[in-house]
Amino acid sequence: MTDDAGSGPVPVVRASDADRHAVVSRLQTALGEGRLDLDEFGQRASATYDATTLAELEAVVADLPSDARPPVEIVGSRAPEIVSTVFGDVRLAGGSVPRRVSTVFGDVRIDLRGLRSDADRVDLYASTVFGDVEVIVAEGVDAELQGRTVLGDRRTELAAVPRLPGTPLVVVHAKAVFGDLRLRSLAPGDSPSRWRALMDRLAERRPPL
Repeated sequence: MTDDAGSGPVPVVRASDADRHAVVSRLQTALGEGRLDLDEFGQRASATYDATTLAELEAVVADLPSDARPPVEIVGSRAPEIVSTVFGDVRLAGGSVPRRVSTVFGDVRIDLRGLRSDADRVDLYASTVFGDVEVIVAEGVDAELQGRTVLGDRRTELAAVPRLPGTPLVVVHAKAVFGDLRLRSLAPGDSPSRWRALMDRLAERRPPL
């Protein structure tokens, strides 16, 4: 005799705020591990907050690990805690960022578009004498420029776009003497160099041979 009592339709269970927060936490972990890029993370986080059932939440993370795994150390990708130099520029980019950067007679340029972090806030301290400080974040990442400059300009140029859910607030604490402070956002793939960006635009407009 067959028992058909459990063969009926699966009941729909509505998701709670705690369920949504747990899924976002898994997405943040996946972002930090490099399993998701910023665009994928933003799309999935938005779908998480829009979900009304547990089944919809499970679909968001169906292709991600269900339990915590031992972290895998990736060599060559970890930035040192402090970067300092004299008579030279400091140019950094990648998935991690040092906490403090300083130079004398040189510029500091830090490209954070590849930053991977599950922190709510990232603080960066940068200083230079006789040079400029420039920090670049991805469009959709909230950022603040704090600090002062002596005999220089201070500019914040962030694109007016919706913030990507779950991305950290980037706070730049910068000081410059005889130099400018600049915080700006760029889309992925855009060149941080004005000259290179101009050459790319000219190449796009060049008629085919």
